[in-house]
Amino acid sequence: MYQQMVTYNQKAFLLPDGPESMVAFHAIIRPNGQYRFRIHDCLTSIRLHGDLNDPAQVGEAVTKLRTLAAAANEFADFIEECYA
Repeated sequence: MYQQMVTYNQKAFLLPDGPESMVAFHAIIRPNGQYRFRIHDCLTSIRLHGDLNDPAQVGEAVTKLRTLAAAANEFADFIEECYA
C-alpha cells in the first residue's frame, strides 16, 4: 500500500502530425485516488476507471491496462506483418 497519494496527468494525441486524426489518450490519477484512462476521438471513447485506495482495484487496474497494451501490440504486429 502507498504512503502518500501520487498524482499523474498525461495526455497526448496518438498521431500528433496527422491532420485528420483526433484520437488521443488521457491518463489521470486524482489526489483522492480515483484513476481514469481514456482513449477518445471526436465521436466516442473507452474509459477504464477505478479507485486506487482499494488494493483489489489496484491489481485490476494493472491487469486492465496491461491486457489493453498487449492486445494493441499484438494487433499492431499483425498489421505490420500482413500490410507493411
